Amino acid sequence: MSKVFFLPIDKASMEGGFTKLLSKIVSGKRILPTDTVAVKIHPGEEGNSSYVSPDNVNRVIEAIGPGTDRIFLTDTTVLYPGKRMSAPDYLHLAHEHGFGLPWTPPFIIADGLHGEDETIVKMPEGFQADEAHIASIISNSDAMVIISHFKGHLLTGFGGALKNLGMGCASRAGKLYQHSSVKPLINTDKCSACGICAAHCHVKAISIDSHASIDTDICTGCGECLGRCPEGAVRVSWDQNMSVFMRRMIEYAYAAVSVSNPLLYVNFVTSVVPDCDCMKDIAPPLVDDIGILASADPVAIDMASLDLVTAAPAAKNSPVRAEAGIDKFSAYRPDINGTLQLSIAESLGLGSMEYELLKVLERDQQ
Repeated sequence: MSKVFFLPIDKASMEGGFTKLLSKIVSGKRILPTDTVAVKIHPGEEGNSSYVSPDNVNRVIEAIGPGTDRIFLTDTTVLYPGKRMSAPDYLHLAHEHGFGLPWTPPFIIADGLHGEDETIVKMPEGFQADEAHIASIISNSDAMVIISHFKGHLLTGFGGALKNLGMGCASRAGKLYQHSSVKPLINTDKCSACGICAAHCHVKAISIDSHASIDTDICTGCGECLGRCPEGAVRVSWDQNMSVFMRRMIEYAYAAVSVSNPLLYVNFVTSVVPDCDCMKDIAPPLVDDIGILASADPVAIDMASLDLVTAAPAAKNSPVRAEAGIDKFSAYRPDINGTLQLSIAESLGLGSMEYELLKVLERDQQ
């Protein structure tokens, strides 16, 4: 049973809170002054404000005291058009959001100028992928810290440490491979032929006539049209594809772990919005802020994060009116089984869905 340490939100501002949370995991893990340590984050898309703030990223780094000045923030480019598609634009966006400036470690794009700098990782026998395409900066670092914002996601139900590993550490080729099994469909009764989906399709797979049509032979399955459609007319046929997509993402998480030497995982269960930080602010949080979790086990920390969100009542303005004890992500997207990623990860040996939750800053923990 893995240990997951939990700092409730009302204790997060207390002096020494982050140190007590994180030191329990990193103590005994030796980092040399010459080691390079990658801190994997998500700086947020343009128009997004729910990402983990630079101040909180700094608090994590200060608390773990890595013992090296060669520490840097990192993330990978994306498939869809926008400021995160190429390294120069992404750096500008990261700076706008407060990352990579003098008061934080430098921010480095992990997969290079156009998302093509990668390390090919040979996968074990029995995996769907023969090889994985992992961002070269991730694989070349001596160690990694994974800081994740736990929130909803339009393809995985929810995203935390596992998605940050599997999708977030992949090069562009790796992202294309993971998405290629998921093909969106158009509900023609809802479609207004506005053209927004076509304007944001990076491979020009969508045409507009009386309604939108998707050429599935061209479509890469990136999911951008799902998030852009104002009418909710774009859907995914999950009956055949969800398990394939989840399996591919988790296999990539396995590959990322195999080459990156993760020190610890930190999940911020705050601003638990229904959608990924890759999207502009759309809906208010599902629940009120809960706290920060830390673990050496990516499966356990995501399981614990999900359980805490499930146990919480819906926030005042939540888009779902789910009571305490109801899975908020399933209530918001009933056609997606987000827990599938956890069971697949456990079956591949990435961690355990069974965990012991330990609160810090309580009398019996001091």
